Amino acid sequence: MQTLPTQYHLEVYEGSFVNDAVWSVESSTPFLAIAIGDRFNHRGLSSVAWYDEPKAGQYFRVKDIEHIFWVIESSHIGHKLLVSLEIVTEE
Repeated sequence: MQTLPTQYHLEVYEGSFVNDAVWSVESSTPFLAIAIGDRFNHRGLSSVAWYDEPKAGQYFRVKDIEHIFWVIESSHIGHKLLVSLEIVTEE
């Protein structure tokens, strides 16, 4: 079995995976683990056109996660992490 490099992709969605991703990025190194229920700080992504941005007392929380894998023979392995966010009110 040939060892291939891996390309990592992260796509962030609001509400569900039905809509287009609001932000995406590629990397040659893996992303840190993201889990359902994690708080997602969006403030460093000022260029993103969020559908609904959290208001005072609200934040984005990871609602759902999906992993997609593929192999391009003799080229690379792809790993795409799809993250769906929801707005929640602080308790």
